[in-house]
Amino acid sequence: MKKTIAIILLLAVNAMAEDLSGKWSGEFRVDGGDHDVPQLFMFRQNGNTLTGTGGPNTSEQYPIENGKVDGNRIMFEITTGEWKFTYDLKAAGERIIGTLELRSVNDRRTATISMNKMK
Repeated sequence: MKKTIAIILLLAVNAMAEDLSGKWSGEFRVDGGDHDVPQLFMFRQNGNTLTGTGGPNTSEQYPIENGKVDGNRIMFEITTGEWKFTYDLKAAGERIIGTLELRSVNDRRTATISMNKMK
């Protein structure tokens, strides 16, 4: 019985740890904001490491920094000029949702973000 439970738990963890590699699109909205900001990511996952690029569109992409995947949790950063974007996300199949912290020298904002895997 214990062996069966262990196998079921292992399969459940592996199912949640689906490979995120590919193109993802969506948007974020700064808390208190009145409009959505587009997001486009090209993820490459190798084990627990996430690399790739992200930005508002295909012509404005920035490298992913400190990308990590832990089960269904995804964490990474992107730096764009004076802004640092820190993502804390959760994957659920072909959908990702979570929070984003935007920081500059004189400003700090939070946002909610959602993305879908593109086919």
